[in-house]
Amino acid sequence: MSASPSAGVDWRLYLVTDPHLGGGREKVPDIVFRAVLGGVGVVQVRDKECDDDEFATRAASIADAARRAGAEVGRDVPVFVNDRLDVARELGLHLHIGQRDMPFARARAELPGHLMLGLSIESDEQLAAALAGPGPAPSVIGVSPVWRTATKTDTAPALGPDGADRIARAAHRAGVPAVGIGGVSAGTVSELAATALDGVCVVSAIMAARDPRSAAADLLARWDEARG
Repeated sequence: MSASPSAGVDWRLYLVTDPHLGGGREKVPDIVFRAVLGGVGVVQVRDKECDDDEFATRAASIADAARRAGAEVGRDVPVFVNDRLDVARELGLHLHIGQRDMPFARARAELPGHLMLGLSIESDEQLAAALAGPGPAPSVIGVSPVWRTATKTDTAPALGPDGADRIARAAHRAGVPAVGIGGVSAGTVSELAATALDGVCVVSAIMAARDPRSAAADLLARWDEARG
């Protein structure tokens, strides 16, 4: 049996891009490059406002930046695209979808098997449904939101660290890694390191930072120190 595509991924620090927080779409690849040098292990390209053609161009540039930075630090950095199945297939990138995007089973059936498919999970019930099938389980879940955040306003009620921990443990029983998103910052990352989460997703903590490399390194150091 071949290994799962998610095996060996460093989920500890997962960056979700935002062109506005980054100061414009043209600046995002450089932010990603520097963030990967600082320790980001996974990148998701999220941009809800441009068409598929422009998104594909931007995503390809961001994926190249992640690849180049990963080569400098000696590790592969998976790149996901948010909610753009056709772009993911075209570029050979991984895909992440939310509960209100396309059906998970359809996305999994249409995405090549070697590519990972992530799914946002907002409740125990959603996780149970995702694990019940039909078809494979998600490659990774984004437990959302841990805390309320201004970055994304169309979210379910906050789970808190305890709720995120409970969902992560249930996901692990099915062999699925879990990362927490929503309100994660340098001040809160240590609290999540005490849970069963495999890592944290951040947006503004890196995208809006003056020095993305230092911001990433600081977040990762705080996670590792709290994990012991």
